[in-house]
Amino acid sequence: MKQRIQHVVLIDDNKTTNFLNQYLMLKSKRFSKIDCFTEPQKVLYLLKHNPSFMPDLIFLDLDMPTMDGWEFLEKFKKLTPHKKSKTKIFILTSSIYNEKKLSIFPINLKEYLIKPLNMDIIESLCYKYFDSVYHIQ
Repeated sequence: MKQRIQHVVLIDDNKTTNFLNQYLMLKSKRFSKIDCFTEPQKVLYLLKHNPSFMPDLIFLDLDMPTMDGWEFLEKFKKLTPHKKSKTKIFILTSSIYNEKKLSIFPINLKEYLIKPLNMDIIESLCYKYFDSVYHIQ
């Protein structure tokens, strides 16, 4: 059964990338709410000050000027240790050399994806991580 994902956060410093990813997600009709951010600090602020903001899914770029994705993950981990966040995090980046770092971030970090996102990837991730037929925690 196809499940609709309630809340997705896209974090990428490139507005065009966020726009295109949001477009694909809306086209897939699998997502209810999609928030786009170019500054990861804003997401951390919302998570800290608004507990209801916690998304089901985060797509995270690594190479951003004000705070990189690895730093975001460190701060996210500190913000959510007791909340037992069910947020699934996917790295979505053009950097192919950082994949080995995944093992040091066991918190809900599911996959390392290389840009660009496409419909096949979206459907595959939804099926693998959210659909009740094939659901992995």
